[in-house]
Amino acid sequence: MNLKIVRDLTRYRQRIIDEAVAVLTAKDFFSGFDRPAESVARAVCEGLLDLLTDPDRSSDPRTVEMFMERLYNLIRKKSLKVDTTLEFLDTFEGIVRRPLDNVEDRDIDAFFSLCRSIIRQRHKELARKLR
Repeated sequence: MNLKIVRDLTRYRQRIIDEAVAVLTAKDFFSGFDRPAESVARAVCEGLLDLLTDPDRSSDPRTVEMFMERLYNLIRKKSLKVDTTLEFLDTFEGIVRRPLDNVEDRDIDAFFSLCRSIIRQRHKELARKLR
C-alpha cells in the first residue's frame, strides 16, 4: 500500500470511522444484535480500516476472506444479502476515499475489489448449498 495513503488514512482515521458509523447505522446494516447497532458498526469500521492500512494483511486473500466472512454474517439482510453486503462495501469505500487527495489508488481499488469478489463467491457457495 502506498505510504502516503496509509499516512492519510491514519491521519483521518477518526473522521472516517465517525462518518462511517453514522451513515452505516442510519442505513440499518447492523440492527437486531444484542449490542447496539452503533457499537457493531464502529467495531466493523475500525477493523476494516485496520485491515486496509496494513499492507501485509490487506493483500492476503485468506485474511481478507476471514474478515469478509464475518462481515457477511453480521450484515442485516434487507434484500439479497449479497446486495446488502456489497452496498455496505460501496458506502464504506466512498467514505474512506473522501478525505484522500488521490481518490484513485490502485491498492484501495485492489482491496475493495478483493472484498467484493469474496462476498460474491461466498454468496454463490451458499446458494449452491441451498439447492
